[in-house]
Amino acid sequence: MEPAASLHFSLPASLLLLLLRLLAPVSEYFTPSTYPLVVILAPILAILIILMAVSICCSKKLHREKKILSEEKDVEQEEKEIAQQLQEELRWRRTLLHAADVVLDPDTAHPELFLSEDRRSVRRGPSRQSVPDNPKRFNCQPCVLGREYFTSGKHYWEVEVENLMAWTLGVCKDSVERKGEALLLPQNGFWTLEMFENKYRALSSPERILPLRERLGRVGIFLDYEAGDVSFYNMRDRSHIYTCPRSPFTGPLRPFFRLGSDDSPLFICPALTGANGITVPEEGLILHRARTLQRPR
Repeated sequence: MEPAASLHFSLPASLLLLLLRLLAPVSEYFTPSTYPLVVILAPILAILIILMAVSICCSKKLHREKKILSEEKDVEQEEKEIAQQLQEELRWRRTLLHAADVVLDPDTAHPELFLSEDRRSVRRGPSRQSVPDNPKRFNCQPCVLGREYFTSGKHYWEVEVENLMAWTLGVCKDSVERKGEALLLPQNGFWTLEMFENKYRALSSPERILPLRERLGRVGIFLDYEAGDVSFYNMRDRSHIYTCPRSPFTGPLRPFFRLGSDDSPLFICPALTGANGITVPEEGLILHRARTLQRPR
Protein backbone atom coordinates (compact mmCIF):
# COMPACT_ATOMS: atom_id res chain seq x y z
CA MET A 1 0.00 0.00 0.00
CA GLU A 2 1.10 3.57 -0.68
CA PRO A 3 1.75 5.78 2.36
CA ALA A 4 -1.02 8.12 3.36
CA ALA A 5 1.21 11.07 2.61
CA SER A 6 0.98 10.26 -1.12
CA LEU A 7 -2.78 10.88 -1.20
CA HIS A 8 -3.89 14.34 -2.27
CA PHE A 9 -7.27 16.02 -2.38
CA SER A 10 -7.70 19.49 -3.81
CA LEU A 11 -10.36 21.74 -2.32
CA PRO A 12 -11.66 24.86 -4.04
CA ALA A 13 -10.19 28.05 -2.59
CA SER A 14 -13.64 29.24 -1.45
CA LEU A 15 -14.25 26.05 0.56
CA LEU A 16 -10.78 26.18 2.08
CA LEU A 17 -11.41 29.76 3.21
CA LEU A 18 -14.73 28.70 4.69
CA LEU A 19 -13.01 25.92 6.63
CA LEU A 20 -10.47 28.36 8.09
CA ARG A 21 -13.22 30.77 9.15
CA LEU A 22 -15.13 28.00 10.87
CA LEU A 23 -12.05 26.80 12.71
CA ALA A 24 -10.97 30.30 13.80
CA PRO A 25 -13.63 30.70 16.58
CA VAL A 26 -12.82 27.25 17.83
CA SER A 27 -9.14 28.18 18.27
CA GLU A 28 -10.09 31.16 20.51
CA TYR A 29 -11.71 28.89 23.05
CA PHE A 30 -8.97 26.34 22.88
CA THR A 31 -7.78 25.36 26.37
CA PRO A 32 -6.23 22.21 27.69
CA SER A 33 -9.62 21.20 29.10
CA THR A 34 -11.36 21.54 25.71
CA TYR A 35 -8.64 19.83 23.74
CA PRO A 36 -10.44 16.48 23.45
CA LEU A 37 -13.56 18.21 22.05
CA VAL A 38 -11.53 20.05 19.44
CA VAL A 39 -9.78 16.85 18.45
CA ILE A 40 -13.20 15.26 17.83
CA LEU A 41 -14.90 18.20 16.09
CA ALA A 42 -12.07 19.20 13.77
CA PRO A 43 -12.03 15.97 11.73
CA ILE A 44 -15.85 15.93 11.60
CA LEU A 45 -15.91 19.49 10.31
CA ALA A 46 -13.22 18.70 7.76
CA ILE A 47 -15.17 15.65 6.57
CA LEU A 48 -18.32 17.77 6.19
CA ILE A 49 -16.44 20.32 4.15
CA ILE A 50 -15.01 17.58 1.95
CA LEU A 51 -18.47 16.07 1.46
CA MET A 52 -19.81 19.48 0.48
CA ALA A 53 -16.98 19.89 -2.04
CA VAL A 54 -17.60 16.43 -3.50
CA SER A 55 -21.33 17.16 -3.69
CA ILE A 56 -20.73 20.44 -5.51
CA CYS A 57 -18.27 18.81 -7.93
CA CYS A 58 -20.73 15.97 -8.66
CA SER A 59 -23.53 18.47 -9.18
CA LYS A 60 -21.44 20.48 -11.64
CA LYS A 61 -20.40 17.32 -13.46
CA LEU A 62 -24.02 16.17 -13.70
CA HIS A 63 -25.02 19.59 -15.00
CA ARG A 64 -22.31 19.43 -17.68
CA GLU A 65 -23.38 15.93 -18.72
CA LYS A 66 -27.01 17.04 -18.98
CA LYS A 67 -25.94 20.02 -21.09
CA ILE A 68 -23.86 17.82 -23.41
CA LEU A 69 -26.76 15.33 -23.71
CA SER A 70 -29.14 18.15 -24.50
CA GLU A 71 -26.80 19.50 -27.18
CA GLU A 72 -26.42 16.02 -28.70
CA LYS A 73 -30.22 15.65 -28.82
CA ASP A 74 -30.50 19.05 -30.52
CA VAL A 75 -27.90 18.01 -33.13
CA GLU A 76 -29.67 14.67 -33.68
CA GLN A 77 -33.01 16.43 -34.10
CA GLU A 78 -31.46 18.89 -36.55
CA GLU A 79 -29.97 16.01 -38.57
CA LYS A 80 -33.38 14.30 -38.66
CA GLU A 81 -35.02 17.50 -39.89
CA ILE A 82 -32.35 17.92 -42.58
CA ALA A 83 -32.82 14.28 -43.65
CA GLN A 84 -36.58 14.79 -43.88
CA GLN A 85 -36.07 17.92 -45.97
CA LEU A 86 -33.75 16.04 -48.33
CA GLN A 87 -36.25 13.20 -48.67
CA GLU A 88 -38.98 15.71 -49.44
CA GLU A 89 -36.74 17.34 -52.04
CA LEU A 90 -35.97 13.94 -53.57
CA ARG A 91 -39.68 13.05 -53.62
CA TRP A 92 -40.38 16.40 -55.27
CA ARG A 93 -37.66 15.85 -57.85
CA ARG A 94 -38.86 12.36 -58.69
CA THR A 95 -42.46 13.59 -58.96
CA LEU A 96 -41.71 16.42 -61.36
CA LEU A 97 -38.80 14.99 -63.35
CA HIS A 98 -39.20 12.63 -66.26
CA ALA A 99 -37.69 9.17 -65.68
CA ALA A 100 -35.45 8.83 -68.72
CA ASP A 101 -35.16 5.39 -70.27
CA VAL A 102 -31.40 5.55 -70.81
CA VAL A 103 -29.54 3.05 -72.98
CA LEU A 104 -25.91 3.18 -74.12
CA ASP A 105 -24.64 4.34 -77.49
CA PRO A 106 -22.17 1.74 -78.88
CA ASP A 107 -20.73 4.23 -81.38
CA THR A 108 -19.29 6.25 -78.47
CA ALA A 109 -17.90 3.34 -76.41
CA HIS A 110 -14.16 3.06 -75.81
CA PRO A 111 -12.72 -0.16 -77.37
CA GLU A 112 -12.17 -1.70 -73.90
CA LEU A 113 -15.85 -1.34 -72.98
CA PHE A 114 -18.19 -4.26 -73.67
CA LEU A 115 -21.90 -3.45 -73.87
CA SER A 116 -24.71 -5.92 -73.17
CA GLU A 117 -27.23 -6.79 -75.87
CA ASP A 118 -29.92 -4.59 -74.32
CA ARG A 119 -27.37 -1.73 -74.03
CA ARG A 120 -28.23 -1.26 -70.33
CA SER A 121 -24.99 -2.56 -68.84
CA VAL A 122 -21.32 -2.18 -69.63
CA ARG A 123 -18.10 -3.69 -68.29
CA ARG A 124 -14.45 -3.02 -68.97
CA GLY A 125 -12.49 -5.88 -70.50
CA PRO A 126 -8.79 -6.73 -70.19
CA SER A 127 -7.99 -5.72 -73.77
CA ARG A 128 -9.32 -3.70 -76.67
CA GLN A 129 -11.84 -5.18 -79.04
CA SER A 130 -11.93 -4.53 -82.76
CA VAL A 131 -14.45 -1.76 -83.36
CA PRO A 132 -14.79 0.84 -86.13
CA ASP A 133 -13.06 4.10 -85.37
CA ASN A 134 -15.26 7.15 -85.73
CA PRO A 135 -15.30 10.77 -84.45
CA LYS A 136 -17.90 9.89 -81.79
CA ARG A 137 -15.84 7.19 -80.05
CA PHE A 138 -13.65 7.81 -76.97
CA ASN A 139 -10.19 6.49 -77.77
CA CYS A 140 -8.18 7.13 -74.56
CA GLN A 141 -10.49 7.15 -71.58
CA PRO A 142 -12.87 4.17 -70.95
CA CYS A 143 -16.03 6.25 -71.47
CA VAL A 144 -19.39 5.76 -73.14
CA LEU A 145 -22.41 8.02 -73.60
CA GLY A 146 -26.10 7.41 -73.37
CA ARG A 147 -28.05 7.38 -76.59
CA GLU A 148 -30.43 10.10 -75.33
CA TYR A 149 -30.02 13.81 -76.04
CA PHE A 150 -31.46 16.38 -73.63
CA THR A 151 -32.05 19.94 -74.84
CA SER A 152 -34.78 20.93 -72.38
CA GLY A 153 -36.90 19.67 -69.51
CA LYS A 154 -36.29 17.78 -66.27
CA HIS A 155 -34.97 14.22 -66.34
CA TYR A 156 -33.42 11.59 -64.11
CA TRP A 157 -32.07 8.04 -64.33
CA GLU A 158 -30.61 5.56 -61.88
CA VAL A 159 -27.41 3.51 -62.11
CA GLU A 160 -26.31 0.41 -60.16
CA VAL A 161 -22.64 0.61 -59.11
CA GLU A 162 -22.74 -1.98 -56.30
CA ASN A 163 -19.64 -4.03 -57.17
CA LEU A 164 -17.55 -1.48 -59.05
CA MET A 165 -14.27 -0.24 -57.58
CA ALA A 166 -13.99 2.83 -59.83
CA TRP A 167 -16.59 4.73 -61.85
CA THR A 168 -17.68 8.18 -63.01
CA LEU A 169 -21.30 9.21 -63.65
CA GLY A 170 -23.02 12.37 -64.79
CA VAL A 171 -23.81 14.32 -67.94
CA CYS A 172 -21.73 15.96 -70.61
CA LYS A 173 -22.16 18.09 -73.67
CA ASP A 174 -22.54 16.18 -76.92
CA SER A 175 -19.69 18.29 -78.27
CA VAL A 176 -17.05 17.24 -75.69
CA GLU A 177 -13.59 16.20 -76.85
CA ARG A 178 -13.46 12.40 -77.21
CA LYS A 179 -9.93 11.93 -78.42
CA GLY A 180 -7.12 12.14 -75.91
CA GLU A 181 -7.09 12.64 -72.13
CA ALA A 182 -9.70 15.34 -71.59
CA LEU A 183 -10.21 16.56 -68.01
CA LEU A 184 -13.76 15.84 -66.84
CA LEU A 185 -14.49 19.35 -65.58
CA PRO A 186 -17.51 21.65 -66.02
CA GLN A 187 -15.45 24.11 -68.07
CA ASN A 188 -14.81 21.25 -70.50
CA GLY A 189 -18.48 20.26 -70.66
CA PHE A 190 -18.59 17.50 -67.97
CA TRP A 191 -20.68 17.52 -64.77
CA THR A 192 -19.73 14.34 -62.94
CA LEU A 193 -19.35 12.39 -59.71
CA GLU A 194 -16.45 9.92 -59.30
CA MET A 195 -15.63 6.96 -57.07
CA PHE A 196 -11.95 5.98 -57.00
CA GLU A 197 -9.79 4.33 -54.30
CA ASN A 198 -12.81 4.18 -51.97
CA LYS A 199 -13.23 7.95 -52.11
CA TYR A 200 -16.05 9.92 -53.69
CA ARG A 201 -15.14 13.09 -55.55
CA ALA A 202 -17.03 15.84 -57.28
CA LEU A 203 -14.96 16.49 -60.40
CA SER A 204 -14.92 20.25 -60.32
CA SER A 205 -12.26 22.95 -60.08
CA PRO A 206 -11.00 22.60 -57.42
CA GLU A 207 -11.78 18.92 -56.90
CA ARG A 208 -14.00 18.21 -53.91
CA ILE A 209 -13.91 15.02 -51.79
CA LEU A 210 -17.34 14.06 -50.46
CA PRO A 211 -17.47 12.58 -46.90
CA LEU A 212 -20.08 9.87 -47.47
CA ARG A 213 -20.95 7.56 -44.55
CA GLU A 214 -21.59 4.42 -46.56
CA ARG A 215 -20.69 2.86 -49.89
CA LEU A 216 -22.99 3.81 -52.75
CA GLY A 217 -24.98 1.06 -54.45
CA ARG A 218 -27.48 2.91 -56.62
CA VAL A 219 -26.98 6.50 -57.76
CA GLY A 220 -29.66 8.79 -59.15
CA ILE A 221 -28.63 11.49 -61.64
CA PHE A 222 -31.05 14.43 -61.82
CA LEU A 223 -30.92 16.97 -64.65
CA ASP A 224 -32.93 20.19 -64.83
CA TYR A 225 -31.84 21.71 -68.14
CA GLU A 226 -33.46 25.14 -67.81
CA ALA A 227 -32.21 25.58 -64.23
CA GLY A 228 -28.68 24.46 -65.13
CA ASP A 229 -28.90 21.88 -62.35
CA VAL A 230 -27.16 18.48 -62.13
CA SER A 231 -27.64 16.66 -58.81
CA PHE A 232 -26.74 13.22 -57.48
CA TYR A 233 -28.67 11.19 -54.90
CA ASN A 234 -28.10 7.93 -53.03
CA MET A 235 -31.22 6.05 -54.09
CA ARG A 236 -30.84 3.41 -51.38
CA ASP A 237 -31.41 5.74 -48.42
CA ARG A 238 -32.79 8.70 -50.41
CA SER A 239 -29.98 11.02 -49.29
CA HIS A 240 -28.46 13.89 -51.24
CA ILE A 241 -24.88 13.38 -52.43
CA TYR A 242 -23.86 16.45 -54.40
CA THR A 243 -25.19 19.23 -56.62
CA CYS A 244 -22.89 20.69 -59.25
CA PRO A 245 -22.49 24.47 -59.44
CA ARG A 246 -25.27 25.71 -61.66
CA SER A 247 -24.34 26.27 -65.29
CA PRO A 248 -26.25 27.85 -68.19
CA PHE A 249 -26.56 24.84 -70.50
CA THR A 250 -26.31 25.30 -74.24
CA GLY A 251 -26.64 22.55 -76.81
CA PRO A 252 -27.53 18.88 -76.26
CA LEU A 253 -26.50 17.05 -73.06
CA ARG A 254 -26.04 13.29 -72.80
CA PRO A 255 -25.68 10.74 -69.96
CA PHE A 256 -22.00 10.06 -69.29
CA PHE A 257 -20.30 6.92 -67.91
CA ARG A 258 -16.66 6.02 -67.23
CA LEU A 259 -15.45 2.70 -65.79
CA GLY A 260 -12.36 1.69 -63.83
CA SER A 261 -10.02 -1.22 -64.38
CA ASP A 262 -12.16 -4.01 -62.85
CA ASP A 263 -14.50 -6.13 -64.96
CA SER A 264 -17.66 -5.77 -62.81
CA PRO A 265 -20.54 -4.43 -64.89
CA LEU A 266 -22.32 -1.14 -64.46
CA PHE A 267 -26.12 -1.37 -64.80
CA ILE A 268 -28.55 1.33 -65.90
CA CYS A 269 -31.91 0.79 -64.21
CA PRO A 270 -34.72 0.51 -66.79
CA ALA A 271 -37.73 2.79 -66.76
CA LEU A 272 -41.12 1.34 -67.66
CA THR A 273 -43.97 2.88 -69.65
CA GLY A 274 -47.28 3.13 -67.84
CA ALA A 275 -50.78 2.66 -69.23
CA ASN A 276 -51.04 6.35 -70.15
CA GLY A 277 -47.68 6.40 -71.89
CA ILE A 278 -45.96 8.10 -68.94
CA THR A 279 -42.44 6.87 -68.30
CA VAL A 280 -42.05 5.65 -64.74
CA PRO A 281 -39.06 4.07 -62.96
CA GLU A 282 -38.66 0.34 -62.46
CA GLU A 283 -40.39 0.31 -59.05
CA GLY A 284 -43.51 1.88 -60.53
CA LEU A 285 -43.41 5.35 -58.97
CA ILE A 286 -46.40 7.54 -59.85
CA LEU A 287 -44.86 10.64 -61.34
CA HIS A 288 -47.94 12.83 -61.65
CA ARG A 289 -50.68 12.59 -59.06
CA ALA A 290 -54.10 13.77 -60.11
CA ARG A 291 -55.44 16.57 -57.93
CA THR A 292 -58.85 16.09 -56.36
CA LEU A 293 -61.14 18.91 -57.40
CA GLN A 294 -63.77 20.03 -54.88
CA ARG A 295 -67.14 21.02 -56.25
CA PRO A 296 -68.34 24.49 -55.20
CA ARG A 297 -71.15 24.37 -52.67
